[in-house]
Amino acid sequence: MGLSADMRGQRSLDWPGCFSHAWYGYARDRRADLVREPIEKPEQETEHTRRWAAFSAASVEFLCERYHVPCPEWVHDPTYTLAQPWWRTLHEAGPEMKKSLRETTPTPFARRNIFCGNRIFQNKYELFEWTKEAMEMGMTEPGDICGYVHQKEVEIHGG
Repeated sequence: MGLSADMRGQRSLDWPGCFSHAWYGYARDRRADLVREPIEKPEQETEHTRRWAAFSAASVEFLCERYHVPCPEWVHDPTYTLAQPWWRTLHEAGPEMKKSLRETTPTPFARRNIFCGNRIFQNKYELFEWTKEAMEMGMTEPGDICGYVHQKEVEIHGG
């Protein structure tokens, strides 16, 4: 299952979740295969499909960099850059939130005019692994375990 299988028309909304399950879970040993093929562009592009295509390209570049997977060339296609900023927030982004997002958004997203902050790829898979790892190291206090998990998250995903 590559990106092209998940970025078709209406299913584009499902892509981040499906891809995350594959990347962090059942296909982590095949990450390069997950991102090799470019996104299939829909017959009729809309603002929605352009945004999600740009988000997908930024995600692939970000994750490949973080996890030392060769980054495919297709992610650098300029069509995956938005003309207007896209503020990925639950509510209207005011000046303070926009300032914070500009400061914390990883470069692959910001370069494409997508502002989402640096916690976009927090995930249950790594949190579980790091919690287990902390306990295997002998940590028993919840505060110590949380501190260890937070430290790992910052190392990989940034502050």
